[in-house]
Amino acid sequence: MFTIEFHEIPLEPFRDLPGEIRTEAFFRAHEFMAAYVALQSARVVRAMGAPPLEPTAASRAVEELGVAPDRSVAWDWIARMVRDSVRVGRYEGLEEDLSSEMAPGRPAGRSPLRESIVSEDEALVPALDLIEAAAAGYPGFLRGERDGGSILFDAAAPALWDRYFDNANPIYAPGNTLAAQAAALALEARGKSAGVRALEVGSGCGSAAEALLRRAGAALGRYVLTDISPNFLRKARERASAAAPEGGPRLEYRLVDLNRPAGSWSVELGGYDLVYAVNVLHSVRDLRASLEGIRGLIAPGGLLVLGECVRPARGKPVHPEFVFQLLDEFRSPLLDPESRPEPGFLDASSWRASLERAGFGEIRFVPEFEPAVAAYPEHSIAAIIAEPR
Repeated sequence: MFTIEFHEIPLEPFRDLPGEIRTEAFFRAHEFMAAYVALQSARVVRAMGAPPLEPTAASRAVEELGVAPDRSVAWDWIARMVRDSVRVGRYEGLEEDLSSEMAPGRPAGRSPLRESIVSEDEALVPALDLIEAAAAGYPGFLRGERDGGSILFDAAAPALWDRYFDNANPIYAPGNTLAAQAAALALEARGKSAGVRALEVGSGCGSAAEALLRRAGAALGRYVLTDISPNFLRKARERASAAAPEGGPRLEYRLVDLNRPAGSWSVELGGYDLVYAVNVLHSVRDLRASLEGIRGLIAPGGLLVLGECVRPARGKPVHPEFVFQLLDEFRSPLLDPESRPEPGFLDASSWRASLERAGFGEIRFVPEFEPAVAAYPEHSIAAIIAEPR
């Protein structure tokens, strides 16, 4: 099911990855998740009444399968994911595993592939569970019968989110680890070893803050965590308080909606040496406006550090989108042909264009993104460091 074996990937393009990420275990986890999303995407196609390995084009799916017009973007993504997986040989046992799911007595979605993944790494169960919850809700969502938020945030979902956005989850934690190390090294390179004023936008459940505090907590004098959700911010408070080193930094918490004008954010203009955001800015409505607002928060000599899932190439689906495209904000940003050409995650050139248009320069990716993709075409995580011009 793997597109390439780990020992065949050149190490040089990945020399800047933290050692705990540059491992066969992370590589295998990534490939497992992509294979499982391919399986569940094919399962959704079958549930909608189309051949599972030959998905109907989006232009026909509205008329022939009952896909709601405003959900056709999600159908197109699923169809591309299946076709791409078949093309690269992502999961050669796809058809067999789909058939086995229908065997008497087997719980829906509990395929031999899931059993194989769990037997190798039980810590991936939260990711598998969230993928299955999304897959189960997709047919109703695609037909316009259910809202994506109700699928992902129903009574059972909060526990799924907590377990997924956790540094114990080997498919999610590497993004936090990479962003935290990039921020720590960038601060160190600027000689900022103490008293750093840090702001995190979109703290979510706090796992990115936890990673940053463990890597660079001693350098932080003040750390302001923000989110749109009071519930998430409460969870972030718990994690950050537990991870903060003895003696500092001072932790503060604010409710901030990045889709509102920057003047409403209730944080200080020019007040931060580090603005930190992990897996949040790809989902804002107006990326340029949000980035321009963030630029205004950064003090002279300060920097922005992003941790993002980055699309290896424009138009190429990446497996985490299977879950997140159920959310309206993920599917419906303001688009621009150069800087924001498609919904979901951005490719590297789009990030550069977006940051440059918003007034940032000295933009670099960790690891250098294009060489990494040339070495491993499925590579899709990066830290992005930028400075206000």
